[in-house]
Amino acid sequence: MKVAVTGAGGYVGAGLSAKLIENDYEVVMLDNFFNSQVKSVRGQEIIWGDVCNRHELEDLLKGCDAVIHLAAISGVVDCDRYPDKAYEVNVIGTANVAWICRKYGIDMIFPSSMAVIGNPVKLPIKSDHPRNPLNIYGFTKMAGEEIIKAFSKDSFNALVFVKSNLYGEYTVDGKKISKRTVINIFVDKAKRGENLTIHKPGTQARDFIHVLDVIDAYVLAVEKMPSGFNITTLASGECLSVLDIANLVKDHSPNPVGIELVENPRKAEARVSNFEIDTEEAKALINFKAKRKVKDEIAVLLK
Repeated sequence: MKVAVTGAGGYVGAGLSAKLIENDYEVVMLDNFFNSQVKSVRGQEIIWGDVCNRHELEDLLKGCDAVIHLAAISGVVDCDRYPDKAYEVNVIGTANVAWICRKYGIDMIFPSSMAVIGNPVKLPIKSDHPRNPLNIYGFTKMAGEEIIKAFSKDSFNALVFVKSNLYGEYTVDGKKISKRTVINIFVDKAKRGENLTIHKPGTQARDFIHVLDVIDAYVLAVEKMPSGFNITTLASGECLSVLDIANLVKDHSPNPVGIELVENPRKAEARVSNFEIDTEEAKALINFKAKRKVKDEIAVLLK
């Protein structure tokens, strides 16, 4: 199979591209290097490509069997900082990819986010949970879901992952790949002997899934792509509060660290104390189950 990966130089894309290459897929790697971490993977150069340029993108994607569309302005902070760019990349860019998939019958895999949910009203959270995003990032991801659902009808297979919060790191070609996510930030602070700063009240909870488990899910999606349009939650099943995470990091830290609660500068985010997510959907659809546990991985990160 010939598989395209947009955002191939990013936090998930670099490791995913490496794994697809190792599994003998022909991989077309695209990135505009806005926020990439590598420019080549396993000796193959990543092609400069902008998902906002539909005509150029079409030349790069036609002939592919599947496209994993990871290119995005990701996270609440960056979308708030660059709202117009978030719209252009996350909405228009996703529409461009979906239109090309419709035109050529290319399977499409897309990461949505728990940011589309807002404050949950039903637990555990399933893929059909009502959408009520609280920020620009969530709005753009919700738009992406709807675009793909509409464009894929009777034209191509599409699988959307409503994924939870990522953490962890890995290496590609000797380079460490990481990202400033909650757990990673706490780990880095602990390594420097700095206090862990928590936005009040600290009881706000999330499901945390390791980046390598997410990469495994994408590979399974390529291998086991179900027919039609499908959407599923992608989570580990470990619902932990920010304070829980801070205490785990503190317990495993090689340095003495304290925990400090401060006012939350980001008002537009969910603050519920239970964010339990269903994990049976992904298991039934593509036989995915997260392998890595937060406590074990924090210990590994702090070694």
